[in-house]
Amino acid sequence: MSIKQERARAEKLARQPVPASAAAWHAWFDGSAHPNPGRIGIGVLLSGPAGERIEISRRADHGSSGDAEYLALIAALEKAVELGVPELLVYGDSQVVVQDVLLSPSAGAKALEEHRARVGHLLSALGQVNVRWVPRHKNGDADRLSQQAIRESAA
Repeated sequence: MSIKQERARAEKLARQPVPASAAAWHAWFDGSAHPNPGRIGIGVLLSGPAGERIEISRRADHGSSGDAEYLALIAALEKAVELGVPELLVYGDSQVVVQDVLLSPSAGAKALEEHRARVGHLLSALGQVNVRWVPRHKNGDADRLSQQAIRESAA
């Protein structure tokens, strides 16, 4: 399969709905860089099947918006590993990051290679995980948390 074909497959997969069991956790992630590149803030919301709600909002050094999005995804996966989550549906509004995660390592973006490797390691430590793209308006809590981290770090 050519890289172009693989990218088309990843784009299609990123938008497909995933049926979830009653035991599934859900995670939404978002990252912000102000300016771009600049200060990074990450936001994550994890929602558990028993009504658990875990929010992560923190500063994450400097970098690009791609770095910010990947670092937010990594934070979500690290928390899921810590909690021993058996099934996870992950949503992000970064088409670049979501599609990059769904590509084979040889087809992914070179600039994001280190982040993709970390995500791959975390995914292997979890059970069933699906990563999907959502429009920005469906990722409001994670966006709010990433923006909050930027504001708090500037104060």
